[in-house]
Amino acid sequence: MRSARRLFLAAALLAVAANGSPAGAADPVIAAAGDIACAPTDPGYNGGHGTATRCRQRATSDLLVGAGLAAVLPLGDIQYDSPTAANLNAVYDPTWGRVKSISRPVLGNHDGAGTSYFNYFNGPGAANGPAGPRGRAYYSFDVGTWHIVALNSNCALVSCGEGSIQEKWLRADLAAHPAACTLAFWHHPRYSSGHEGSHITLSAWWRDLHAVGAELVLSGHSHDYERFAPKDANGKVSPTGIRQFVVGTGGAFMTGLGTSRVAGSQVAQNTTFGVLKLSLHPSSYDWRFVPIAGHGWTDSGSTPCHGPGGAPLAPTPAPGPPPTDGTAPVLSRLTVNPRRFSRRAVFRYTLSEVAKVRVGISRVRARGRPRRVGRLSDTGAAGRNSRRLVRRIQGKRLRAGRYLARAVARDPAGNYSQPKKVRFRIVR
Repeated sequence: MRSARRLFLAAALLAVAANGSPAGAADPVIAAAGDIACAPTDPGYNGGHGTATRCRQRATSDLLVGAGLAAVLPLGDIQYDSPTAANLNAVYDPTWGRVKSISRPVLGNHDGAGTSYFNYFNGPGAANGPAGPRGRAYYSFDVGTWHIVALNSNCALVSCGEGSIQEKWLRADLAAHPAACTLAFWHHPRYSSGHEGSHITLSAWWRDLHAVGAELVLSGHSHDYERFAPKDANGKVSPTGIRQFVVGTGGAFMTGLGTSRVAGSQVAQNTTFGVLKLSLHPSSYDWRFVPIAGHGWTDSGSTPCHGPGGAPLAPTPAPGPPPTDGTAPVLSRLTVNPRRFSRRAVFRYTLSEVAKVRVGISRVRARGRPRRVGRLSDTGAAGRNSRRLVRRIQGKRLRAGRYLARAVARDPAGNYSQPKKVRFRIVR
């Protein structure tokens, strides 16, 4: 047992050491927004220049051209209000079409049945292409170390519910593409404080993505920008949940954003057009809302990935009564001994019950926020637990400096403990 624990910790710390340096410039950056182009007949079209409140597709596309992006994700409703080939060629193509070669779109409700949409992105009559299979419009691809899944939320055209062909495809795709970091995108938001609100019909997708530890969901449809705290499979805020961004700020026009917010909403605005840019690091992501020229509103941050690396999805359980265990595990007495070491130390913590423990390790910098360098997980027993920590693992050496360990426990019923933190220093 002691030998197995040593092997586990060695593998975990090897991952820490391999990712110890800050993510480099080579890490891919993608951009996303939906609800993009006006029709030439729109009263705000203004010869393609738009007005202060409408038809700013040229201004948002300027944020994409020459930006060194690995991919652009148009989040649906790319062309209002009639997505004909003529309108696409007149408005979308000379603006967002300038990054068509790196675009991977999803179908919006204003994109019609998709005939012109598929012809534009995939080629006239083509059965498949960058927009996915004709008529289905759901597909997946990879960017860097991230797995990305595009889904079709127009449920009247392609069914979306649990047990549907699309949902079964999603489960199979996630099982076949294990990744530490996963992102999904579709048009209608699962959660939204804006236009039409939240779409509960997409709950099965959210549960499937949460089951494999997905990090992000991007949507449009509500013509605003809204960032949510990570949420678990049941929509409760959780440190290991999925974070959703609504980015319906692609240029067409804004819609209402009420004063009442959906639980977990952290930031929302419907006054500034722009795009969301995401830097996809191997074990984390940075986000930044980039406004169009002349506007200063923005939003930014960074979050570590928490995905389990793609454990296969369990079969959908048969309907039954909800679990009765509502007691969260207690994680306490988290220590590192000694707190300053050059070669080895021991992690110790106490659990009130059997639970899975995830520990994120961050390097504390002199300036700025701690940068995540790795994570480890294990199933801890009730009572006192310990894990040996060594500095040199298979020739890899952790750099001297200050570190922060943040631990969270989850019991078999899905209840989470309060996080605990401990600092330690590696010295020469």
